[in-house]
Amino acid sequence: MNFDAVVEYITTTPMTWLILTLSAYKLGIIIYEKTNKNTLLQPIIIAYISIMTALLVSGYSYAKYFESVEIIHFFLGPATVALALPLYNNLKHIKAIFWPIVLTLFIAGTFSIIVALGLLWILDAQISTILSMATKSITAPIAIITSEQIGAIPSLAVGFVIITGIIGALFGSLIFKIMKIKHDTSKGFALGLISHGIGTARAVEMGEKAAAFAALAMGLSGIVTAIFLPLVIGFLK
Repeated sequence: MNFDAVVEYITTTPMTWLILTLSAYKLGIIIYEKTNKNTLLQPIIIAYISIMTALLVSGYSYAKYFESVEIIHFFLGPATVALALPLYNNLKHIKAIFWPIVLTLFIAGTFSIIVALGLLWILDAQISTILSMATKSITAPIAIITSEQIGAIPSLAVGFVIITGIIGALFGSLIFKIMKIKHDTSKGFALGLISHGIGTARAVEMGEKAAAFAALAMGLSGIVTAIFLPLVIGFLK
């Protein structure tokens, strides 16, 4: 077996990309902790840059890469369900502000989608791009399914999801400081609602209460978007 054949085998076997993905995220965690948890060096950012660089250098397509690491995508579901534990531990606090939670979910969620779609429409983006942006604030597994239902591009939708999550994780704490938001419940709910899983990971670092409300917002936002967005898009068509 010659050298080129070995290289081709290594770059095309699913195991290589699975190991690379897990290693990239582990590297991100190490760098994050070594830099005293610098907001600009979130583990997901390091992993994202590492994987994108590897894909560009190797010429491996994203579609094939996604197939190679599909097992990780599968476990996103159980990992999301595991967030029910902090929810259960803070059930009393959630019941106490149930209606504010519902109002915030619909008002903030709707406003976020309208602003994003409005900007793309003003910039004369293609309809497939606009529809892909509509799922930017829900977790990746739901975004993929929903984007397929509304005629968007799943890979582009996932890209928007990742970028939205990273921006929320990067600037969330700064915005909270500027707006003088001190309650963990508010911080967690905002991060989960806008920045889904990545924002929830950031909320976990703030405390159990922030994690609980971030998980609640992420779950409810995903459910509401998955149910109503296809109906709204279908009606408009």
